[in-house]
Amino acid sequence: MSLSALVRMKLTSFRDKDRTHLRDLLELGLVDAGWLEVLPGELRPRLRQLLENPE
Repeated sequence: MSLSALVRMKLTSFRDKDRTHLRDLLELGLVDAGWLEVLPGELRPRLRQLLENPE
C-alpha cells in the first residue's frame, strides 16, 4: 500500500487509532502541510486539525 493510500484511508476513518497513526506519520515527517494541496477537499479539514492540534 502506498503512503498516499494509507493517509487517505486513515483520514477517511479518522478513529482514535487512525488519528494516532497519522500523528506518528506527522512526527516522523512523512506527512506535512504540503499534503493539504493533494488531498481531496473533504479530507483536508481533518489533516489541518491534526496539524494545528497534534495533541
